[in-house]
Amino acid sequence: MMWELYERLIEPIPDDVPVDEILVGTSCTMVRAGGAAGAAANQRLESRPRILGEGEWEQELTWRQAASLINSWNFLEAGIGAAAINAYYNRKDVLMNGIAAYEGVKILESCDTFAAPGDGLAGKKVATIGHFHYAERYLKTAGELFVLEREPREGDYPDTACEYILPDMDYIYITGFTLVNKTLPRLLELGKNARVVLVGPSVPMAPVLFEFGVRELAGTLITDTEKTERLVRFGSHRAVVRSGIPVRAGYEE
Repeated sequence: MMWELYERLIEPIPDDVPVDEILVGTSCTMVRAGGAAGAAANQRLESRPRILGEGEWEQELTWRQAASLINSWNFLEAGIGAAAINAYYNRKDVLMNGIAAYEGVKILESCDTFAAPGDGLAGKKVATIGHFHYAERYLKTAGELFVLEREPREGDYPDTACEYILPDMDYIYITGFTLVNKTLPRLLELGKNARVVLVGPSVPMAPVLFEFGVRELAGTLITDTEKTERLVRFGSHRAVVRSGIPVRAGYEE
């Protein structure tokens, strides 16, 4: 399953459409191709060499070639791949055509994904992979809340605790950056008994993810490319949601 998820995401992306622009900001990356734009969080971790040589980002890449950079263990480069993938999937026409192939999947009402369960979280075990700056006010009704972090704060669990915690959860909220750092496939395996929600501006609205255990996708369809570009240049990853439309798709609870 590990690489299959990535292969399935990349497969439908055109290999005959050139990338128009790659913009790498301090915390976010944007890719424009085929009249669309996508953004994703990046991490300036370059302990491993780039797949592309020096200056090759500036050379002409096809949309699929750019998307294939998601496979890189150079996380700055993998962020380009994630942004290229999002440019393809995070469009209304692609999303609507995609979910039509999955029985039971539909566009969910537009309320915040953390607010959606409401009282349904009472007595439930809930985990978040990463901190979501406003989520805990909605999740406080949960029976138990586990926050797993790579750089834990007081009260958090280290992310290595996922092997022990996730199999017992009822709800799991996972940041889209896990696609970049390659932890997503394993997290989905561990969370197979839970309602798994992939959430954040880095999330590809790709229905194929429902085949790997995701029950809900909560991301952003970019509608203002110029605003996205300004936000990426200013290093505002979270603010990218303001240049588009929040959207939720998945199975009803």
